[in-house]
Amino acid sequence: MKGKFITLEGIEGSGKSTNLESIKSVLDQKKIEYVITREPGGGPLGSHLRKLLLDKEHSISPSVEMLLMMADRKDHVDNLINPNLNKGICVISDRYLDSTIAYQGGGRQLDADLINSLSVTLKLPTPDLTLLFDLPVDVALQRAAERSELDRFEREPKDFHSRIRDSYLELASNNHRIKTVDSSKDTKLVSKQVEKYLSEFLNA
Repeated sequence: MKGKFITLEGIEGSGKSTNLESIKSVLDQKKIEYVITREPGGGPLGSHLRKLLLDKEHSISPSVEMLLMMADRKDHVDNLINPNLNKGICVISDRYLDSTIAYQGGGRQLDADLINSLSVTLKLPTPDLTLLFDLPVDVALQRAAERSELDRFEREPKDFHSRIRDSYLELASNNHRIKTVDSSKDTKLVSKQVEKYLSEFLNA
């Protein structure tokens, strides 16, 4: 039996990483074997590509940025995601293809059809469940600034992040696999939303 593929999405500071513990807790309780990974940086080439993509000292054109993200993802899929799914292991990825549609499609205003066409050509698997952590841009950017030094994406202007959020919300409105989590709420309430969506999915 093939493993389940679950992805976490959201703008900067939305609480994806924070809620990994809630996800791990549900999977542990159900005795489901899983691996946790992230993008960019999940495959063998990932650490090099992640450093390049997030480094605030680098200036990268939108098209090159998108192609680097897709190259990182194909490496990730071939070397970690598909091998584990084929062994029946659940894969949890902090960011995946929806990030490219939102960041490079929405934020950088590249053609989303091109991104989707590339994903088909590269035979990228579709997630079984996506948790979208959503909150107002001002709150998200404040959280990101308080968390650590801002990377190349976090330093972009507010309208860039607003376009990303709008793109995510549009994706969610058109895809049943995407469940939106209100991450502006108290951390305990956010965790309860995550546990509810995940449990419903696993029990279906």
